[in-house]
Amino acid sequence: MAMRNPLPRMNRRGRYVLILLVGLIALLTATGWMVGIWTDYLWYDEVKFTEVFSTTLRSRALLFVVFGGLMALWVGLNLWLAYRFRPSAAMLTSPDQQVLDRYRRALSPRLKLWTGLVAGVVGLFTGLAAQDQWQSWLLFTNSQTVGGEPDPQFKLDIGFYLFEYPFWTYILSVAFTATIIALIGALGAHYLYGAIRLSGRGERISTAARVHLSSLIALFVLLKAVAYWFDRFGLVITENSVTGLTGGGYAEMNALLFAKEILIFVAIIGAVAVVIFSNGFGKTMLWPACAIGLVVVSAIAIGGIYPAAVKSITVQPNVPGKEGKYVQWSIDATRAAYGMTDVNPIETTLTANGDAKTIDADEFTVPNIRLLDPSIVSDTFSQKQQARGFHGFSDKLDVDRYMVDGKLQDFVVGVRELNPEKYSATQSDWTVRHTQYTHGYGFVAAPANEICGDGEPYFVSGFLNVPAEGQDTTSCRSATDLIPTDRPQIYYGELMTDYAVVGQPEGSAPREYDHPAGSEDVLTTYEGSGGVSMSSMWNRMLYAWEFRETKFLLSDAFNDESKLLYNRNPRDRVEKVAPFLTVDGDPYPAVVDGKIVWILDGYTTASTYPYSDKVNLSDASTDTLTGSGTTQQAGRDVNYIRNSVKATVDAYDGTVNLYAYDEADPVLKAWNAAFGGIVKPKAEIPASLAAHFRYPEDLFKIQRDLLQRFHVKDSQTFIQGSDAWETPVDPAKPGEGKQPPYYVVANYPGQTGAQFQLTSTMTPATRANVTSALLSAYYDETGAPKLSLYQVGDNVSSSLQTHQNLTSLDTVVQDLRLFETEKTNVEYGNMLALPVGNGVLYVEPLYLRRQGTGAGTTLPQMRKVLVSYGPYNAYANTLPEALKSIVEQYTGQTPPTTDPGTEEPPPPTEPGATDPAVTAAVAKMNQAIEDLKAAQQSGDFEAYGKALAALDAAIKEYDAAVAAATKGG
Repeated sequence: MAMRNPLPRMNRRGRYVLILLVGLIALLTATGWMVGIWTDYLWYDEVKFTEVFSTTLRSRALLFVVFGGLMALWVGLNLWLAYRFRPSAAMLTSPDQQVLDRYRRALSPRLKLWTGLVAGVVGLFTGLAAQDQWQSWLLFTNSQTVGGEPDPQFKLDIGFYLFEYPFWTYILSVAFTATIIALIGALGAHYLYGAIRLSGRGERISTAARVHLSSLIALFVLLKAVAYWFDRFGLVITENSVTGLTGGGYAEMNALLFAKEILIFVAIIGAVAVVIFSNGFGKTMLWPACAIGLVVVSAIAIGGIYPAAVKSITVQPNVPGKEGKYVQWSIDATRAAYGMTDVNPIETTLTANGDAKTIDADEFTVPNIRLLDPSIVSDTFSQKQQARGFHGFSDKLDVDRYMVDGKLQDFVVGVRELNPEKYSATQSDWTVRHTQYTHGYGFVAAPANEICGDGEPYFVSGFLNVPAEGQDTTSCRSATDLIPTDRPQIYYGELMTDYAVVGQPEGSAPREYDHPAGSEDVLTTYEGSGGVSMSSMWNRMLYAWEFRETKFLLSDAFNDESKLLYNRNPRDRVEKVAPFLTVDGDPYPAVVDGKIVWILDGYTTASTYPYSDKVNLSDASTDTLTGSGTTQQAGRDVNYIRNSVKATVDAYDGTVNLYAYDEADPVLKAWNAAFGGIVKPKAEIPASLAAHFRYPEDLFKIQRDLLQRFHVKDSQTFIQGSDAWETPVDPAKPGEGKQPPYYVVANYPGQTGAQFQLTSTMTPATRANVTSALLSAYYDETGAPKLSLYQVGDNVSSSLQTHQNLTSLDTVVQDLRLFETEKTNVEYGNMLALPVGNGVLYVEPLYLRRQGTGAGTTLPQMRKVLVSYGPYNAYANTLPEALKSIVEQYTGQTPPTTDPGTEEPPPPTEPGATDPAVTAAVAKMNQAIEDLKAAQQSGDFEAYGKALAALDAAIKEYDAAVAAATKGG
């Protein structure tokens, strides 16, 4: 009886519908892909970086075709071999073969199609995975020789690890994958066509199948030998199992390395044995199984048990003696890879008992003390310098410096941008949103050390409606714009997530809202070179598809001069034109030759620098301000970083410029060669632009994180950990994260004059209440980066301890209670630690923000200043008053400020003072103050936090009791 075909057949109509659906899906997918590529090209053409587009696309296509094609050919070849050497039909008489015959009959008519389909699918996924390796490929093909010290173990140039090793390991992984897939496919095909049988008389596997499968197994084992060879080099970037540092230690280099070399020969012998014994002597697949077993057992015994025994018996009883050399390698490599080779702790005369009289004599630091906190005053900028409700400033403003009247002055700066999140329903109409509200207006600046009126910034730039001559100019702004701009319009900014359609024919009335002038609105038309032309219907069709917006086809807002501005965030633009860069999370605006430009720091990174310790970019660069006006770095590990590029984005026309800043960086050289020299040489940096370069924040924070341990250069001390440091927690937000670094204009030991620099403090790992060092970074007069570490004397209070000391003063506690009753929130500004004389001066502004009753934002006002210098503390309305108090305490003109807990609080004078509930609340307040003092003296910050919470609860209880007693009276 004829056997029925087990596969049901689809009728003709069903086949047509299926073909139509598949074709439609394929067409839509291909169209979307092509539109994306085309619009990408138009954007790259607009910014003049088409070489990046073409190089990236070419590299991806090459890797897709080569790896995908080779994989498809390899899989197809092995399937064809399995089919070509199948047994004759006369041999396939067993019951299980009769069952398989149904599937063979179904596949045979279209065998080439099915083989091609399987091979094509495998090749497709391989190609898609391979094209993601385009960066490794470009570095591999543009490899650079680093020179200098080679890796300490194998004496190879560092360039091998940075540029070649990653791609070799990828090729090896693809080879393993190809062998495994081929083995699985060949095994299945041989079984399907009867070369492998599970039952029946005679041999269970044909000679052809045995030769084929044993060859693939031998290839796999041989690849293991190659992998062991490369694993040797990988030991210099693996984790030391004893110290936790990057780079193999004693056990890895004296046991595991030896094991890898032995395993190379074991694998080669195993591969030869598989071929010979499977097809020569034994002619059985038992030998391949034995060979694989030998490799596995050897890997466990030689590569696992032996190194573990050496580690346990030899290393752990004598870690300093055995690991010292390898730890020293890690110290030297880490300092070199992160640009810290020349950073050595500098001994200073800074002590806990400095001469406060030097405060009055200081010329460079005290006059420049920054009182405006850029993370707090953004709301003030928005309210006081807001043209319309949809304008706004970044959550965190920036700090930069300008020469004003021949003096270096730091300013808190920001640009007045469009904020689409603040549009009303009417303003969200497509035409209004994308063709009328297209840009922001103005560069706004305020001196960082000046406070005006009720604790507000004193604006000197970017304000609207400048008073006419003879009008009152005594408000909190200068009479004239001290930092004028030629083009105040902001078409590219951090808040601009929308695209904009701009441009009008010559002679047409402008339609873009610009700024208010009295009771009138000034309109303008974009005249910049940036933007993709929308003059053709074809481009409009492309972007209608790209943005899923029919208005590109239907709106009458388009004309022959129309341009489309998109990708308007400066950081996004730089990342797109330089995809090899890691961009700092805090771009900042500057006025350069009358133009407003965004300045961004670009980093080249690697994760394969021998013996350099790895850091997680996100963890190392995150502090309490990350995510509030700054962008968090991706959570990936690196062990090499250079601030090799300074980038600018013109705020008016979006022009992107990339300048080499570290021309010696080999990684930058490789990328620049790969992309045809898109990074301009350092010599082309305008002096007016270089004057605004800052030491980058994320790099500083990464270096600060590493210097917690790697300030120690001696391996024995490093292993003991006796001199380890920590980054202090943010005193203004205890428990929320690390304290951010701060830009200041100051003079640190050994510096000439006032320098604009980025600063932070460090504390001992075991004593969070004292400061161990000050960290400072700046660019000298030649533009060279200078990172300096200043060690201070014993018992200099840490920023957190100083904050606790100051906020525990009787007058401060009483004011905090008063502010609470007045429904006013207290916000502590940046705690600055500044070397003055032979001591450390701490300054912390205190902002008050009245609690709002509606949906509006209330303004923070700087109303008090907390200052500490050695044992002397001050709390005053202004900085000069606080500094005067410090000096008077030091000279004995006034007694030192009362420490918390040394005096009993005055008896309550409010109505109901004799009420039992009031008396009980007062007792709780007294006890909380005593607990505060005890926690402060013991350095127990957890107890301090609990005591502070108890005091706050007692104050609220007291207020409630007084109110109840008064009402009852």
